[in-house]
Amino acid sequence: MAVSRANCGREGYELPCVNSTHASTTRYRAGDPSDLATVGFSRVVVPTVLGDVIVHVNPNAVGVSDTATLLLHGAAGSWTTWLPLICAAHDVGEPLQNVVAVDLPGWGESGTIQDGTTVEDMVDAVAHITRTLGFARWNVFGHSLGGHLALSLAARYPERTLSVTGISATGPGALSVLRHPLRRFSVLPLLAGMMGAMRFLSAIGPAGNWLVRGLHRLGALGPLSSPLFANWHDIDASVIDSLASELRPRSFVRGAQAAGQYDENQWATIQCPVTLVRGKRDVFVSDRDDAWFANMLPHAQQQVAARAGHFAHIETVSPSQPLVAA
Repeated sequence: MAVSRANCGREGYELPCVNSTHASTTRYRAGDPSDLATVGFSRVVVPTVLGDVIVHVNPNAVGVSDTATLLLHGAAGSWTTWLPLICAAHDVGEPLQNVVAVDLPGWGESGTIQDGTTVEDMVDAVAHITRTLGFARWNVFGHSLGGHLALSLAARYPERTLSVTGISATGPGALSVLRHPLRRFSVLPLLAGMMGAMRFLSAIGPAGNWLVRGLHRLGALGPLSSPLFANWHDIDASVIDSLASELRPRSFVRGAQAAGQYDENQWATIQCPVTLVRGKRDVFVSDRDDAWFANMLPHAQQQVAARAGHFAHIETVSPSQPLVAA
């Protein structure tokens, strides 16, 4: 199923469906003055209780709508993870409306995430940021940890959240591993292994970041990250470049701790439209998660991208079919 229109940020829009085709090999770079898709974006610093947060904003429809398209990245990214989606929507003449693309605290340019930070702290900061920018409501897209935050935002701010689209949202399977990595190792062994690696890299401080970049220079990061994608050979090198520069082991660990301490049963209170998408080859989300979400959120639409892994919004987006339900 493909998406014909990119109507995010407009009241009454239909939630997007899965595009099963592979992404193009277009290279995605932030701040490229020749890229018309992001030429209207502004870098804004918003003070929050978690510190200054960097947001990339394009209020292209603010005159007709007080609704933002809020984009929340995962634990191994930054706002740039959404560039393929932003660019593809622009290429078909249906740009995302009133984009608010956040570098979550601890990622991108947004400083650090303090030990003990909770999911509630993070979603309160996101809500504060969006309202400070002048938007009263939002349609929220989130990937992985960002999907978890998107659902938590909807539960905490039901009157302001119009819809949630979660791509490989961190759900019950992953949460069980984050809480009990040894006891639940067999549930998602790759996630348990990745958590162990992130804890090690976090423990060695700045050397952890140097090690990641060193592995990338040696050409090893692509093969090491290959389980995250259905076919990593089809992923443009710029995606792996971004992974090398944006991975924050300490933030990854603290974000995972926050997610593990959150009571996901609160999501049962969500009333707005919800679309949940995962790749068929996602190593962090499975059909067991689908069953749990079907029981917890019976009104949610669930979609599986046949030729995607954990990054369906990158692996299956194309200029002709721009929106994979994120």
